[in-house]
This record gives sequence, C-alpha cells and structure tokens, in this order.
Amino acid sequence: MGAPDTADLPWEDLSVSSSARRSHTSGWSTRMASGARRNSLRCVTTPLFTLFGVQFQRGGDRLERSLAVTTASSTGDKQAHSGNRGSPYLNLHIGATALHYGQSSCFEGLKAFAYEDGSVNMFRPDENAKRIKIKRSAERVMMPEIPIDMFVRACNYVVKDNIAYVPPYGPGGALYLRPLLFGSGPRIGLQPADEYTFIILVIPVGDYYKGGLAKPVDGLIVDDFDRAAPKGVGAAKVAGNYAADLIPNMEAKKKGFPICLYLDAATHTLVEEFSTSNFIGIDNERKRYITPASPSVLPSITNKSLQTIAKDMGMAVEQRDVAVEELAEFDEVLACGTAVVIIPIGSLTRFCQSGEEMDRFKFSEDVGETTRKLYDQVRSIQNGEVEDKHNWNFKVA
Repeated sequence: MGAPDTADLPWEDLSVSSSARRSHTSGWSTRMASGARRNSLRCVTTPLFTLFGVQFQRGGDRLERSLAVTTASSTGDKQAHSGNRGSPYLNLHIGATALHYGQSSCFEGLKAFAYEDGSVNMFRPDENAKRIKIKRSAERVMMPEIPIDMFVRACNYVVKDNIAYVPPYGPGGALYLRPLLFGSGPRIGLQPADEYTFIILVIPVGDYYKGGLAKPVDGLIVDDFDRAAPKGVGAAKVAGNYAADLIPNMEAKKKGFPICLYLDAATHTLVEEFSTSNFIGIDNERKRYITPASPSVLPSITNKSLQTIAKDMGMAVEQRDVAVEELAEFDEVLACGTAVVIIPIGSLTRFCQSGEEMDRFKFSEDVGETTRKLYDQVRSIQNGEVEDKHNWNFKVA
C-alpha cells in the first residue's frame, strides 16, 4: 500500500489550500436512462486508472449489485473518461443539469490522518455517507443515493492511491477528501438528469490555523442576507448554500469580521449557523453545550462528535432554538466544522440599518477551558492518541 509522509512536500508549511496530489480525481459515474431499471457506476483514478464497475438492479425493495475491480495504465481501459488521464479536468456535456438546474454539487468533506505507528485512518466516513444517503442531501435535489459501503470503500481506495501525500503524524496535517456528486447527463427543461457522476478529490492540508486553536475571532451577525429559506435546502450539503454566503462573507471581512453568523430567515430572532460551520454555545456554570436545532442547519459531523465528547465530559447537550438574546448568557461560543474543527469566537456584533452598532456580545478573550478540552479530545481521537471508544476511526487498508 505504501506509506504516508513519503511525498516530497514542505509538510511544515501546509495550509488548507495546498494542491499536490497523485490522483487528481477518483470518480464514480452513475448512468440511469429515463425509466430504466439498471444503473452502472464506474471509478476512474488518474494518472493510474482503476475501474470499478457496479451494476444496480432494482426490484421491489431489493438492491442487487456486483462489483468488479480491474487496474490498467493511463493508456488502458476505454471505459475511463479520456479527459481524466493525468489531468484535474473533467469532460462535461454542455447540457448537464449541473450547469443549469442546481444538480451541481452534493458534496462531503472528511479527513484521513497518519498515526504514530505508520497506519492511516479516516475519521467517521460512514457518517459522511449517511449524510448524503440518510440525511437526504442527494434526495433533496433528486440525485441517486450512493450506498454507504460503496462510499466508504471509495474513500478508502482514494486514500490508498494517495498514501504518500498523507501528512506525517505530529504537525497536525491531514489528507482532506472531497466526495462530490453532480448531474452530468444533459437535460434542457427542469427535470433530474439521467446520468450522475460521483468523484473524490483529495488534497493534503495543514491546521486551519498554525498550532491548532487560534485566538478567538470576532464575528458579524448578518441581517441583510439569509443563508437558507425555511423548508429550503439549508440542511442539505449542496453548493447553493455556500453561494449564498459569498457576498456577505466578503463584505464582513472588509469590515474586519472573518466569520458571519446567520439568523433564521423567517424572523431574524433565532441563531442558525456560521458561514460554513455549526454554532455551539457553552454555559460553563451549568455545564451546558447548546446548539441550534433548526431544520435549515446542516447536520455537522464535527458537531455530532463534539456533542458525544461533551456528554463524556459530563455536560448536558441541548439541541433547541437559540434566541439572539441568549448569546449574552454564553461563556464561550465556537464554530465547528471538518476544515477548522473548532474556531473560538471572541465576540458577535450586530448593526442596525443605519450602520450603527446595535448589539455586541462578548465571550472569552482567550481560548476557553471547555473549548480547549473539546478540541484536544477530538484531535487526540483523530490522531489515534487516545482510546477510540466510539469506534469513529476507519483504518485504511
């Protein structure tokens, strides 16, 4: 299988935008003719092509599939998309629903970590698979489900294929995986595609902030924009949710706020989530971990993991509505997600229409005690430094 940390990269200088990798993409393509009962999936990895042929036969509640694995050189099997050979680019039909009708991106994000013993483990890939399948990201935009076992095997394969680019144990780096499903079949007229492509991009990354947890950052409460509409696609991990944040995010940064906090679109009285991260409020006196339960919020796997860790620490975990006024009661506030793990929030500011400051909620000026404990524990589990009693890590083999 090879070993991690063998690529010639400046490991100490990795950031979240590093780009070196052996396989530009690994892709699974699902073909579904309108009204057809059979689907086929295949995997393409460059520059060494490995082809996964999967046939689906749907009959009642049964799903039968066969899996064949073959390996060929970059001049090999014609089933591979020829445009992928040694290239990070994809050939896509101009009429693909990804370009016209919002079937552009149902995606995930997860990481693989090198352990001190030289092994490599992925953190909770099964939960990413469930979020696409069970949490209905794909279903919400009428794209096919990726079976959980296939999703995990695909992630395992692409990490193995890029094992040399897994950062070494110690400095805090990881191999970031971006599985992506989109409509590649042509359709003009609002309707789902008859073909979908599932690809996985991998990229070695360092800590979001050098040294792990950074000094708390100041956030802006957004009133001029909404992230997601009630009964919309806010709970699905699709590209449109991120497009909504582009303008407010850039405008906030110009004002000196590196992160935005969105409120519920209907009333602007309830906390929902940060730009790309879930919201967590900590009440140290009553040992409470509080996070919004809005149906417009993406269910974060990092948040889910931190909730379990908080319970292990003896904290009460509450998923419920969080009024804006309740921000004044929190000792610590943090944003959490796969890329950042945890960002401590030092303050949240809200402006009125005239541009004058209306509210400013202040939290811990330094990394809070509970924030530190949560971060250290989840990172220790990811790095194989403490017992994985919840069986979150999947060894790459």
